[in-house]
Amino acid sequence: MDLSTISAATDFVLGYGDPPVRLVDLNFQASRDAGLSRRLLMYNALLHHRYGAPVHSVVLLLRPAADDATLTGELRYQAWPRRGRMLFKYEVVRLWQKPVRRFLAGHIGTLPLAPLCRLPENVPMEEALAGVIRRMDERLQREAPPPQAALLLNAAYILTGLRLPRERATRLFQGVRAMRESSTYQAILNEGWVESLQQTLLRLGQQKFGSPTDEIITAIMAITDRERLEQMRDRLLIASGWEELLATR
Repeated sequence: MDLSTISAATDFVLGYGDPPVRLVDLNFQASRDAGLSRRLLMYNALLHHRYGAPVHSVVLLLRPAADDATLTGELRYQAWPRRGRMLFKYEVVRLWQKPVRRFLAGHIGTLPLAPLCRLPENVPMEEALAGVIRRMDERLQREAPPPQAALLLNAAYILTGLRLPRERATRLFQGVRAMRESSTYQAILNEGWVESLQQTLLRLGQQKFGSPTDEIITAIMAITDRERLEQMRDRLLIASGWEELLATR
């Protein structure tokens, strides 16, 4: 059976144990989906059909916004009384309820999830997260080669953006050496700068030149060269209109 579409939809499948092998189907969820239980059942059944192995389904909710009253760990229904029924059980992990110390002390592969876990009480969030990131960095420097450390820290940075606005998350990771050397991190930073510069040009330009047309907005949003956008920002005070501003090279 072709499971290509299922493989693309489900997040991660692990096989473990000596024959008979057992499978774990991991699904990460950042937003609410009332149909998630039914999708988990579909993935479970198709994986079992394909590999003939028992499948344990797990959904990891990354933030409270992903929670839903239907996520009880069970899906049951019956088409006709006393003529068979469906009872499907799965595991729900609400990360914000899990103590962060467990993930900081666990396998290094789970470290990127630590910023989404329950933080120490009576400590401001950013201060607590700074401590979490520092401990992650210390462990990775001891236990992981630089490429793996950078990969895991990049993942942690992206996931931290589910808890904090990007600019605040960026400040927390700026002091981490592996992040400063990461091309992925630098690309994300550059993307953030580009978006910020585009919005600044549109906002300040409207104050000086009047509301931009749809064509002007499209043209500015199409510019992704950070250096050119910075030159346009610097020229904003002396440009006579939108056309002259766009002509900046």
